[in-house]
Amino acid sequence: MARPHIEFFQAQAITWHTLGNQSARPGAQEKVLSRDIETSASSSIIRYPKGWALEYTHCLESDEEFFVLTGALAINNISYSKGDYAYLPAGFQRTKMQAVQETDILTYFEGPANLVAVSEPVNFYSDAKLITRVPTEKAEWGSATDQNVAGPGVRRLGLRKDQATGDTTWLLEVNEIGMGKDVNRLETHPVVEEVFILSGEMHMPMGVLKRGAYFWRPPHIPHGPVGTRSGALGIFRCKGGSLKTEWSDDLYPVQWDAPYNPVLPEDLKAGLRKSYDETLFY
Repeated sequence: MARPHIEFFQAQAITWHTLGNQSARPGAQEKVLSRDIETSASSSIIRYPKGWALEYTHCLESDEEFFVLTGALAINNISYSKGDYAYLPAGFQRTKMQAVQETDILTYFEGPANLVAVSEPVNFYSDAKLITRVPTEKAEWGSATDQNVAGPGVRRLGLRKDQATGDTTWLLEVNEIGMGKDVNRLETHPVVEEVFILSGEMHMPMGVLKRGAYFWRPPHIPHGPVGTRSGALGIFRCKGGSLKTEWSDDLYPVQWDAPYNPVLPEDLKAGLRKSYDETLFY
């Protein structure tokens, strides 16, 4: 996985660009959050204008994982709205896609997002990978299993775990009861941790992550401590195996309201807008 360490930026600071006719979503807009230069895997926000449609049968050459942020999109007569999650493997057929309103979707492609038109019905995708739809706002959530995170009001909703690789996607909601202390431990993971903040705030040494914040952290990088005073909800992914956490023996002060001091590659840093409307989702 050849992606740089990104920790963190607000998606509101990135400009939209329109996707061309050769893309998997022609005519839609995109904000690329990160991309693997070797595999072309990517994480992005795709905005579908109201009335956008793709009306011929097709599939993609890569797996597509997504979470609906706003709006509504229909795929094969299944309606996806805010909070809905899906994982559609490479080769999964889409007979029609249509946005009934402007729709923003957090989208992860696991390789080149090349669109392939299908003239005859075929089924060559992996059933074991397919997750057609999870309406997360109606799902039954569980509690966090790590005792260093678990606490009253802390909730976790598992969305996916690949039995072959261990790669996992989940929603995690934390609050000030479990993460409002002035001191906490550092964390280290042996796998990639990727996070997009859906609501609330998280305080870290490099600044305050608000709604729309994104990071991609490679393995074996100590980080934290993390705190929140208002609670936070995020969608998490780990890549390269199952998530495990090593906690430091020592306690460190939480840096409340630290000035923004991110870890970013130079090209991304140069492309971020210096000012933007924080009241916007993106």
